Amino acid sequence: MIKIVTDSTAQLTEDELKEYKITVVPLQISLRKQILLDGIDISRSEFSRELKESKDFPRTSQPSIGQFKSVYDDLGKDGNTVISIHMSEVLSGTVNVAREANKLTSTEVTVVDSGFTDRSLAFLAIEAAKMAQQGKSKTEILDQLAVKKTTTHLFCFINSLDYFVKGGRASRAIGFFSSLIKLKLVLTMEGNKLKVVSKCRGQARFQQIINKMVDSVVNSRGITQVGLSYVDSDEEVSRIANFLHEKRPDLKIVTRLTSPIIMSHVGPKGFALMYDA
Repeated sequence: MIKIVTDSTAQLTEDELKEYKITVVPLQISLRKQILLDGIDISRSEFSRELKESKDFPRTSQPSIGQFKSVYDDLGKDGNTVISIHMSEVLSGTVNVAREANKLTSTEVTVVDSGFTDRSLAFLAIEAAKMAQQGKSKTEILDQLAVKKTTTHLFCFINSLDYFVKGGRASRAIGFFSSLIKLKLVLTMEGNKLKVVSKCRGQARFQQIINKMVDSVVNSRGITQVGLSYVDSDEEVSRIANFLHEKRPDLKIVTRLTSPIIMSHVGPKGFALMYDA
């Protein structure tokens, strides 16, 4: 039987984890001289609070090789094979750690770089798990994941580059300049690369960009499911979700706090819109 593994950046609900029997390997969080496991030792709401209040900027890191090997060994005991699907290499070294662990386990493991994170990663993990439960072969699942990557989209709305600087994704000079002009960004994941879709100054223009993108989701009938993830405040995300429910009651919409690694880079008032078309 084929088992599906992913990491804790995937936005999977408790019901989905139980229904599709997906195993999650938690990322690590360094906070107050302690190493904590995402979702086990610290919740997302607790991390969000620490991000705003702690004097020491909390750091996130990929799981250890030992964590992955232990999961692979355990799942392979009964002769199962594993497809391990993880967040983009652009955002974290997690997928590379999984590849290294694969060299050390006797379980047959195929590691997949999703090219995404958050609910977009969940779309792929759920698709793989559904097919595994239907008895599809590894080749069939991998082929479908390749197709799914082309229909999955992620857009991240960043109010400030301050946390991009703190998280090491941008230089201090860029952060300082952007704060002076109140620069706001919309990023996407495309071809396993982080790309700027839009950049603007001021909240009014930023809101126009957000509204235009949400309208495009409403008008794209091929879109069947949407993920909305936020860092600290769900006010804007709730507004979007309510609008989508009203205009497109057929959509499956999952709204949740995002993972610590995304919080630490995006910062307060940031959020993401993801969909599968």
